[in-house]
Amino acid sequence: MSSPFRPLSSSKLWKYLMNIAILPWIGIIFQVILLLFIYTFGTFLLWSSPRLFWELPSGLPTGSTLIEMRIWMLAFGFVYALVWCGYWLIAAELNSSNRITAYIVHVLAAWLPLIAIVFWANPASNPDAMIPISQGEVTFKLALAMIAAALFPFYSAAVYGLLIVRPAKRIRKGTRLLAIWALFAAAALWLFPVFWRLAPEIFPGIAGFPVK
Repeated sequence: MSSPFRPLSSSKLWKYLMNIAILPWIGIIFQVILLLFIYTFGTFLLWSSPRLFWELPSGLPTGSTLIEMRIWMLAFGFVYALVWCGYWLIAAELNSSNRITAYIVHVLAAWLPLIAIVFWANPASNPDAMIPISQGEVTFKLALAMIAAALFPFYSAAVYGLLIVRPAKRIRKGTRLLAIWALFAAAALWLFPVFWRLAPEIFPGIAGFPVK
């Protein structure tokens, strides 16, 4: 009498183990590399606005300073969102069913570096640094990190649910992607002042950085 339970074939078992135990580590490494790239390249680009983060008023910046910060935030966010959209689409293409097995595990794994930044970041001023870092710049970068940590799982779910699980023609898929980006750009703009004010409370070391 044959068993009612059909054992997994070796290929299926290998794919399952790959998606559970190996590929999530690739997501973690990819996230770390991407964050380091955006941080390094972003810091280099911000040198083009050397006075943007200096001599800021207490609380949230206003006027043209706030507008410029939001433009930088959206620029960095667009690169980040574009890369992760491509990552999830490629990951789905590599699976024969155009789905990502254990997708939640992949998202949670890639989310870990962002959570680590929020919980374990300990900014400390270095008065001997060749290029001093202002209190405003540190606050800006940590606010962006918290925004990314807050939105990443929801953005990944939106990309997976609307672009992968529900495939559509190229034009319609492009419209969905633009709608996703617009929605999360609006969410980031709304969260920016919230996390800007929270950053000094969550990271007391920010107070040690120079203002002028």
